[in-house]
Amino acid sequence: MQPTITPASPDGPPLAQRDLIAGEQFLREVFSRFLNFKTHSLYFPRAADDPAAGGFGPDFSQAVHLPAERKVLIPLAEAGRLLGVFVARGANLSAPRTLLPLLPRVAAMALAQARLARAVATDPLTGLARGEELLRALSREVELVQDRILPGSSSLVDPGLAGPRGGFGLAVVDLDYFSRVSGQHGFLAAEAVLAEVGALFGRLSPQQGLASRLHDDLFGFFLPGASAARCREAAETFVRELSRLTFPVAATGESFRLTASAGCAAYPQDMRGGQFVAPPAEQARILLRKAKKALAVAKDLGRDQAMACHRILAEGGVVLETLPLSRLSVGLGRFADAEPGQRFLVWSPRNERPRDIRKSDGERVSGRSPTVIKGEIVLMEVAEDMAFAEVLQLADPHLPIEAGDRLLLASQAGDEAPPAGEPAAPPRRDKVSGLYEHRDFLRLVAADREKQAAHAMALVLLPVSAAERRQGRPAEADMAEAAAACRAHFGQDALGGRFSASKLVFYLPGRAAAELREAAEGALAALSDCLGAPAALGLAGHPCLDYSRADVPENCRKALDHALLLPKGPKLAVFDSLSLTVSGDRLFAMGDIYAAMEEYKQALLADDTNSLARNSLGICLARLGRLEAARAEFTRVIGGDPKNTMALYNLGCVCRRLSETKAARGAFRKCLRADPGHVYSLLRLGRMAEEDRRFETARKYYRQAMECRDGPQLTLRHLARLAFARGRRDEAREHLHQALVHDPRDAFSLHLMARLYLEEGQDPAIAEAMARQAAALRPERPEFWRELARACDAQGKAEAAREARARADGV
Repeated sequence: MQPTITPASPDGPPLAQRDLIAGEQFLREVFSRFLNFKTHSLYFPRAADDPAAGGFGPDFSQAVHLPAERKVLIPLAEAGRLLGVFVARGANLSAPRTLLPLLPRVAAMALAQARLARAVATDPLTGLARGEELLRALSREVELVQDRILPGSSSLVDPGLAGPRGGFGLAVVDLDYFSRVSGQHGFLAAEAVLAEVGALFGRLSPQQGLASRLHDDLFGFFLPGASAARCREAAETFVRELSRLTFPVAATGESFRLTASAGCAAYPQDMRGGQFVAPPAEQARILLRKAKKALAVAKDLGRDQAMACHRILAEGGVVLETLPLSRLSVGLGRFADAEPGQRFLVWSPRNERPRDIRKSDGERVSGRSPTVIKGEIVLMEVAEDMAFAEVLQLADPHLPIEAGDRLLLASQAGDEAPPAGEPAAPPRRDKVSGLYEHRDFLRLVAADREKQAAHAMALVLLPVSAAERRQGRPAEADMAEAAAACRAHFGQDALGGRFSASKLVFYLPGRAAAELREAAEGALAALSDCLGAPAALGLAGHPCLDYSRADVPENCRKALDHALLLPKGPKLAVFDSLSLTVSGDRLFAMGDIYAAMEEYKQALLADDTNSLARNSLGICLARLGRLEAARAEFTRVIGGDPKNTMALYNLGCVCRRLSETKAARGAFRKCLRADPGHVYSLLRLGRMAEEDRRFETARKYYRQAMECRDGPQLTLRHLARLAFARGRRDEAREHLHQALVHDPRDAFSLHLMARLYLEEGQDPAIAEAMARQAAALRPERPEFWRELARACDAQGKAEAAREARARADGV
């Protein structure tokens, strides 16, 4: 294979219109050091003989001053080619003869700096972003999403005031057996292939997404607004479209194809527990790691396919090796939310193949072999990347389980019961720690708990890095020491079990969970002393509300999740109303509003004064359109706590949606009396005043909001809209530029900027670019599609305008 490689400049390909649009604010900052002006815009001449370019002189070396209009036109040229024009409005040109020839030179230096900045952020081989840019984009998006994923003061944002960000996706794609390309055809040929693959991925990446080359033949894709399902669809598209590419080999006249494997993860759906409280940059790396784990599973399952992170546990497990005593190692771990006690059916893909049989009369019949279930296994120990399992039963002794067999998650109902037709085996204790194995522990507890009027369970999470604390010491020794420390405080008669490699569980008959707090605190202190790192503990018991005895282990897990989120003090939680609220918040973040509501209702049964749960229940009701019921919940919170800003704010939002303007305004004002810096109440009051055309009052509220924490990034778009409504176009433009600096993906600011360009008769190509970005970010907003249609009409793009209007009518 002898590819043709075109030498590229050190700074990459020439700049294009989209580069100028993206760097508009940078150009403004550069020119403002030499020239005083009020506002600015970009203009792209449609042809070389455009009148606007006529006064720039040879090689575009002279800026143009229009004193009557107080404008300065600065050419933006590269290699003798006019890319665009920077229009400085309201300009004060003190020394025209000196500045007019100087400004194009300043522009050339600014463009050179823009090329260098792009080169730093761009992979020179593929033209895609570098991996660092992907991580930065993920970090920014995590930060923007975080205000939306849990119920809180900004959860009932009115449409048009801020763009809700419900989540996003990340996909990683790795070429299968790519090393063979360089081995067979050479390194230059491999680089040419990567360049072509990069071009394909750049075309397939969503308009507002980001395609990057992480390293070698590994690519990453930021997918804004993508659900878990959409994320997997995108990953499958990358894999499918790559398989259609053909790479010719000039030396032989032949060609070859490549396949790829992909993994994807969705935020926040694939995040767990304490991962939500990590810094945004850390969460970005956790998400990337999850996507890479899904990619690894896709490769283990045969390559040329995509795997979603949330599907690994259900369908991505594989047998790694068979061990003595009917045990196995499997490719599932904590990364896939595997837990001891989970059961899986084992099946072999080798037996699933087409069958073609010729009958005695010569007729051919064909079919596909049904899935053959070889047996059932249960996880015993779970590490980070793998787990160890025990065979529960085999369907056929002559069909043994083998390495490469696949796992299918079985129903977890009736975990404690032995397989049908088999007597229960004698319970086995671990010889070092004296703890029962997980399955035996559950069976013993199930047999005894029905005899007890009350019982409690404690779930203990040990530091995962125990092996790193004590070099050369077996982990079992730490486990034995931890078990002894717990028994010393819970009592020697406590029944202990191994929940996983880092979790212990204790059954405490005849005792109430609340009575064990002091003992649990002592156990945590002892564990910290003997292991050298803090542990966490969750307690739950029966009776509790209307939960059955079988619900206690699950309630223990919820209490442990609650404990892990505690900011200070011992990581200890007794299952209570707050634990249920934490569980409800997690379900809310996953998008399961109905399940979250059930948790909040249970939390209120446990503690009727839990204002967090009642607020969150009200938010869920409002999300479902049950506004009167939501108002009742918020009103009840305020009755017990008149200064509860969350309830006051959300009550105002509900009243506003019920068209009860006076009540809404009163609620927002009370919220401000309780918290004068409540930025969202200021924005709501400003918006309501704006709708009543009380523009000065609206401006006052918006200016107050600008002084609050995070005020500028939330308020600038509203100041721009207000200025636009008052006919102050230059002021609106300035606010929009600043808003897009804070958030380049602010769909509402992009939409309004496109509208501004069109109504001022400016370059419709820029208006189209911005309108298209806004519609891609918020496709459910019909007005964004209509603005895109207007921009297309202005350029004579009738077909594109028709498609945009059809999208607007279909929303």
